[in-house]
Amino acid sequence: MNSKEILIVAKAFTLFFYLANISEQVFREAFTGIKKEKIVQKGNNGYKFSPVFTAHPTESARQSTLNKIYKIGEIVSKNDIDSLPEINTIITELWYTREIRSKKPNPLDEVKSLLYYLDIIYKDVFLDIEKEMQSKTIQTEPILTLGSWVGGDRDGNPFVTKKITDQSLKIYSKQIINIYMDKIKEFSEEFSFSTSYLTTPKKLENKIQEYRKILKKEYNHYAKVNFDEPFRIFLSLVFHRLENFQKNNIGYKTYKEFHKDMELVNESLKQTLKLNDSIHGFSEFLKYVESFQFHGVTLDIRENSKVINNPQSNKQQYGEFIKVLACISDWKAIYGSNVINSLIVSMTKNESDILNLYKLCKKYITSQKDIPMIVPLLEEIDDLQNSDYFLNNLLSNKAYKTHIIKYQDSTQEIMLGYSDSNKDGGIISSQWNVYKAQIALFKKGKDHNCNIVFFHGRGGTISRGGGPTYNSILSQPRGTISNQIRYTEQGEVISDKYSTGNLAKENLKLGLDAFLSASSTTFKNNKDEYLLIEELSKVSFKKYQELITDDNLMIYFEKVTPVNLLSTLNIGSRPSKRTSESTIDSYRAIPWVFGWAQTRHTITGWYGAGTALLDIIEKNGIRKIQSAYRKSSFLQNLISNIEMTVVKSDLLISKMYVEELLDEEYKYLFDEITKELKKVNKAIKLVTNNVELLEDNPILKNTLKIRNAYLDPLSLIQILLMKKLSDKEITEEEKTSLLLSINGLAAGLRNTG
Repeated sequence: MNSKEILIVAKAFTLFFYLANISEQVFREAFTGIKKEKIVQKGNNGYKFSPVFTAHPTESARQSTLNKIYKIGEIVSKNDIDSLPEINTIITELWYTREIRSKKPNPLDEVKSLLYYLDIIYKDVFLDIEKEMQSKTIQTEPILTLGSWVGGDRDGNPFVTKKITDQSLKIYSKQIINIYMDKIKEFSEEFSFSTSYLTTPKKLENKIQEYRKILKKEYNHYAKVNFDEPFRIFLSLVFHRLENFQKNNIGYKTYKEFHKDMELVNESLKQTLKLNDSIHGFSEFLKYVESFQFHGVTLDIRENSKVINNPQSNKQQYGEFIKVLACISDWKAIYGSNVINSLIVSMTKNESDILNLYKLCKKYITSQKDIPMIVPLLEEIDDLQNSDYFLNNLLSNKAYKTHIIKYQDSTQEIMLGYSDSNKDGGIISSQWNVYKAQIALFKKGKDHNCNIVFFHGRGGTISRGGGPTYNSILSQPRGTISNQIRYTEQGEVISDKYSTGNLAKENLKLGLDAFLSASSTTFKNNKDEYLLIEELSKVSFKKYQELITDDNLMIYFEKVTPVNLLSTLNIGSRPSKRTSESTIDSYRAIPWVFGWAQTRHTITGWYGAGTALLDIIEKNGIRKIQSAYRKSSFLQNLISNIEMTVVKSDLLISKMYVEELLDEEYKYLFDEITKELKKVNKAIKLVTNNVELLEDNPILKNTLKIRNAYLDPLSLIQILLMKKLSDKEITEEEKTSLLLSINGLAAGLRNTG
């Protein structure tokens, strides 16, 4: 094929996967919500379930492309045969749309990209979810909260400054305030109550007169048009105050002002109409306002412990971080008390990392009550293994313990990192050490009379803690999920789960159902299971370490995978490496996973598992292992996820990359990878007692089989063009095709990072 034909083929298969993905998502809408629902008795349990959206760069498609794809999804979901011409028109538009970003997105671009999904949840999902929760008599306060790292995640991203965070908050605020303005207009139309029939409540009349001075022109207009309709007059004036929020003297200065006005309307309606809250519907809106305040999502601020502890070595980042801390009290006053949910310390190693930040907070945040939850992020194997020792030392600090008792309701949130622990120790060791850490931390919290709640740093791929949220939550250690849970949603997972109202609603309902089920379980210690999985973890860790400590692995990785091209794709604002060195420590978890997935190795999701499983089968006998598998939700979820990743791998394709791009002296690494894949194939079939992989999930098996066939042409194009790039014989048109092949494979493989 010539270069033009290669571009056409790459484009065609990439578009095929975009269209296949949205069709699958629409199809899934009809089959969601089938899990058994859990009804929890009413009480003040303070349940909080929070997906947290991040800007981690694993969504490779441009927003221009995604918007067209979502439009097709909306049309297809209506199932109207007459809509085919419209679908064909959009597909034609897609064909002529450039897929590759012309420049890297900045953090504000990433904020704006998130607004699409937030809009769906705000308008089409949130109230429906809350109504269902209320009908199950769970609690009167909203259970669903929405979090974000986009605009606040400073770790390794020098572009997220105090100014960027400030601008991000304004963007989030404008979105939710626009929704309030639309609702205020609706209520203004609805509440056309005349003073000919009802008496105006005195407090409402006083407030109208107060606003008459602030909004003279607007008042004069509405006083003429709606002269006998006080609710309409007041709500119209509120609309203009919202419209001018933080702009001038007419607008609201703070959320508290608006909230008081909404409470006044609610009380006035009760007083005037003498009706139950639920009849006029405004009380429901008031709860909605109290949930989202003037910020919409709650923002987390994340910073690396090295920046906090070594200001001299990180002067610019440290200085910006201090500016952020100094703004928190003002942000809370303007946007509402929940605007900043937590301060997350990545690469937490010991209690001093948290205590140093606590001291900075006391120094730079105006009031102690404004200090957000300080959250340690434990993300490497050693840190997970020492987690209870760390927590004991932290909660033994009297000043810090007093602070969380007084201001955090004796609750400490801890974030568990799946990405770096996987890069550090492999799939089994990573997930088992996270599991063990949860148990150890929960127990240590009990010793200190402290409620430990967990924030799961899940990625898109299995290796980074991904997989179905429902299964993931239910496979957590029994009794360790209390009244709150948070988990990250990112990249292609966001578009997969939240691109339509029905999908967003059903995915959130499934997660909520699993959370409520898991939060009602009691702690159960199974010593036999523990010892078995501990041995499994140790053997798999050793095998994985043998691979990643090989001096030649990074040469293999950078020669065989397109990882060095990721920066050209302009996927995210954050650099893909921590330093310029070519070491496993230097690479961030996302490009590490992305590179192996592109070339169909997918080793991050299974390497070491085959050796470990066969080892414990040999030592304990297959019947004992099968029995443990049937009884353990952790093992079932782990092996199910490994099985899916194995099916996604294709070492026949991987071998082509190796043959074309790698020198002979490094090919022994591929032989090792091949041997391990054969072992994991054999082991999974023995444990599950199946003849074939995914035998128990025929729909997924068939889907992946079909997808793999369409992935192959893109892989072949990628191999051809990577070889040309290596030989410095590639044309500009072929470079475009090469980058397009990365996009197409990312779309076809789905959870690639």
